[in-house]
Amino acid sequence: MDYNAYEILGLTTSATRNEIDERYKELRDKYQRARFALGEEGEEASEKLQQVEVAYRDILASLEEENQAQTFKEDDSYTAIQQLITEGKLDEAQTKLDDMVSRDAEWHYVQSILFYKRNWFLESKKQLELACQMEPDNSRYKQSLDKLTKILASNTISPDQLRTTSRPMDDGPRVGAGNGTCTGSSCMDCLLCNTCCNCMSCMGGGC
Repeated sequence: MDYNAYEILGLTTSATRNEIDERYKELRDKYQRARFALGEEGEEASEKLQQVEVAYRDILASLEEENQAQTFKEDDSYTAIQQLITEGKLDEAQTKLDDMVSRDAEWHYVQSILFYKRNWFLESKKQLELACQMEPDNSRYKQSLDKLTKILASNTISPDQLRTTSRPMDDGPRVGAGNGTCTGSSCMDCLLCNTCCNCMSCMGGGC
């Protein structure tokens, strides 16, 4: 905006959306009535009404641009975090995830990937369930949850792992460490590749 639309509405840039809407309606009703007055008063009211309409429209457009910019910023952050997970920099990825203000469905999805990478399987499942609750039509979340549910129902995870009910303080022992796979299980590797790095090369063995 090349002018201060907030000043026209008598607001500051810190005004909330509700405050903006209420002020706009108040001024619109005021000038709509006054524009029918005779002479200069009516002409001035008509001009003020037009200014209010334009200012309100421009403020809403500005807010929408800010929302889109924030969304893009968060998307970029998620991409960076998933890259850190792929590189095995789990602590750094967790720190960046914890620093994010938004806790949307994608946040819980990425958190599930990070927990899964650490072999914290119940925590991973809980995060996927939250993501699915927030966006029930997201096929990516549902497919990941279905795959993890099948893995938890199989015999590839030790009872000690399944008893985990809260976020552990450390990584803990790796399941099957040293057998040449990322997690110790080819089936778990399939899920990890699908959810985190989208690597189709791990799908050859099947689950």
